[in-house]
Parts: sequence; C-alpha cells; structure tokens
Amino acid sequence: MESIALAVSRHATEDFGPLRCVGHFRNAINLLTPGQHLLTLHREGRGLSPMGWEIADEDFDDFSDELAESPACELLPEGIVLADICLCPSEHRTDLSLSRTGQIAVDPLEAVLAATTAETGLFGRLDRIVSQSLNAEILQMQQQFRAWLLGEIVDWSSVLGKGPGLTPGNDDTVLGMLFCAWFDRRIDVNRLPAFFAASRPLDELTTLISVNYLRFAAQGVFSSPMQQFAAALSGDRSLPAAVGELLEIGHSSGVDTLLGIWSGARVINSLY
Repeated sequence: MESIALAVSRHATEDFGPLRCVGHFRNAINLLTPGQHLLTLHREGRGLSPMGWEIADEDFDDFSDELAESPACELLPEGIVLADICLCPSEHRTDLSLSRTGQIAVDPLEAVLAATTAETGLFGRLDRIVSQSLNAEILQMQQQFRAWLLGEIVDWSSVLGKGPGLTPGNDDTVLGMLFCAWFDRRIDVNRLPAFFAASRPLDELTTLISVNYLRFAAQGVFSSPMQQFAAALSGDRSLPAAVGELLEIGHSSGVDTLLGIWSGARVINSLY
C-alpha cells in the first residue's frame, strides 16, 4: 500500500536506513535513524515540525497499527517502508525557516495572555505571571537572553531540561525567546554568538525531542504553528486565535512557549 505524505519539512533527515521507534503517540510517531537523527510523523492537522512529515489521518492510523505489530521500518529514497506500507514524501518540501519579520508589540500580546488561565509547566498560571512580579527563574532567563542579545556568550546549561514533558517547560520558554530574536527585524542573529556555544552538549541536558527543536530554533527554523504565530504578529491573522492554537500544543508546551515569546519581546523592546 502506497500513500503520499501531505507535507514534508525541507529540513527533515535523509539519513537512509533502518528506523527505530522512540516514541509512539496518538498524534505523533518519533523514529530514530542510524545516524541518530530524529524523524517525526505527525497526524494530519497537528502541524509540521522541522524534522517532520505530516500524514493523512487514515494513513497515520494504518502505519501506527502496523508499527505496533511489526516495528521494523526503514527510510529509503522512495519513502518510509513498513511491511507492505510505503509512505512516500510529497513532491514539494516545506521550508520552515522563519521568513516573516517585524516587531512584537508587547501590550496587545500581554492583553491576550492576561486572559489566559492555562498553567505553565513550572511557574503556574500564565495570566498571573504576566500581571505580577517576575519569578526569579524567569527573570534569570530574561537576563541571560538580554546578555546574549548584547553579544555575550551565555551558558544555558542550568536552565535547560527543567520541567515535565517531552519538551521540558524551560526549553519551550527558551525556544519562544529564540523565536522573538529571529522574528524581530531589529536583530541580526547571525552576527550574535552561537546561542548554545557555552552550554554543555544539548543531549546531555534535555530530551531527544527537545534537543531537535532547540537546535533548529537556534538556526531560525520553527514548526508550522510557530510560523502561523508569526503571521498573527505580522497582522495577517487574529492574535487571540493564534494564541489559542499554541495553547493546544502538548500538556504545557504551548503555554511555556508563549511565556518565552512574551519574555523575549519584553527584553528586546527594552533594548530598542
């Protein structure tokens, strides 16, 4: 049975060979290549990660069911092969490099977040965070982000890996701040020090999934939900709707990412 993926990230691995399943969930399947590159299959409508393929509902279910019975699958030039299933890549590959730029107005964003009662992974409700004195750890992350924007080499080792989930809360917050840096047209990220240059190797600090998201974020490559959020910041989509979509990601990943975007925007606007 042959089917074609709905979308394939241009950044997804082509490290051909046997694949090992390292995470099997209702809406995502994480596969690891021989070279230890992550390849993620996403269910239709759940977005596209930099390391991902988006698969139609029925095709995703068929692959998921077969994988549970016979986990031996392989990435080949023609596609991902599992028993009699071949998931073929789409002809067009999606570039997830962040191309939209602008400036984030903190007040409108803060107004939306102030009405958001969703819980972050570590620091409680988002509405309380944006309306009260900052927690010491959030303040530390903002200070480190500010130092990096000013050209300092920053060690993020004590920050990363903290919080529950496949992508720990602090990691999502740091990713949100990186998104701000790449989005804001006043900042030339390529002239700043490499973001994780002074940190211990990421795979020693946090989860495999988070390592991949962070590495891509440091290069200005973000998932399709983040691309949609950039469209909202540019005025092409409703900001409250975009916030709502991010809130639906993971148990607290979207909330923690929004915390990072709000934090990063505050720091950037204090400098410019």
